Amino acid sequence: MTLKEHRFSIPRRIVQFISFVFINYVILEFIFSINLNSLDPFVKALPILAAPENPLSKGAGFAEYLFYSIAEGEFPFLLLGILILIILFSNRFFCGWICPIGTIQDVLSSFPTRKKKVNIETHKTLLNLKYLIVILLLFIIVPLGLTKITDEAFYKDYKNALGDIARNPVGYFSLSEYLFVFFPQLVEEMFEKENIEPLFTEFAVFVMFAFYLIVLIVAVYYPRVYCSYICPFGAICAAISDYSFLKLSRNPVRCVGRADCGICERVCPKQIRILDEPFEFFTGNGECNLCVKCMESCPYNAIELRFG
Repeated sequence: MTLKEHRFSIPRRIVQFISFVFINYVILEFIFSINLNSLDPFVKALPILAAPENPLSKGAGFAEYLFYSIAEGEFPFLLLGILILIILFSNRFFCGWICPIGTIQDVLSSFPTRKKKVNIETHKTLLNLKYLIVILLLFIIVPLGLTKITDEAFYKDYKNALGDIARNPVGYFSLSEYLFVFFPQLVEEMFEKENIEPLFTEFAVFVMFAFYLIVLIVAVYYPRVYCSYICPFGAICAAISDYSFLKLSRNPVRCVGRADCGICERVCPKQIRILDEPFEFFTGNGECNLCVKCMESCPYNAIELRFG
């Protein structure tokens, strides 16, 4: 492929790499033996960057802050407002260009394997899974937050009964939590005990290990599988991104349709049925990550980025 055919892919990879290192800036501290504590206020203040208790970024992501705040009997109107403004003006640019977990999935999908697609009807059904996860979390966490306000004694009992879910509601559904917190701690315990016994100490530990291991393997063949079907942050963003000012559109004069082309749909990592979407704009019901592979690959230059 020519440089022109990579006119968006190359810059996106560069941005992803720089973002990954910056978000997890302690990597630089380790490599160059320097102190970057001065970055803490800037990184921690952005509520959309990393996972809870992430030992690399020492921060937390938006979804983690949101659910944790609700569990503590508070509603983070400011954080939600910031997220809404970010998505209104940049759509899901963060997901496609900056998110560390998105970057990791893109690296996995870059392995030289034959890429596959989920059956379209199955795909549509699975897309609802991440919304169900958010609804389930709200169903558990909102009553917890209300009891914090109304009955302190019951709140403590309820919180103790929920265990880790109350302390870290999104943890079980976070691939970042798995990669940067759960898995390193598990490996450390294995080295200390010099066996794999820690993997089987609790049923939940083994299930989480096996589940996300499968997710990572599947991501080699099905690009962005975690983003599409599981990510709670992705569900929140998708619900807002249809209203964004920044969208992709198709030129009705240049686009020749699915029968004569359809390249845009074949290269889309999120399996968006672009040619079934309106010409004026398309987001795939909020699933578009603005990776712009469709725009880069279109031989007729029929796809454009528009603001307004």
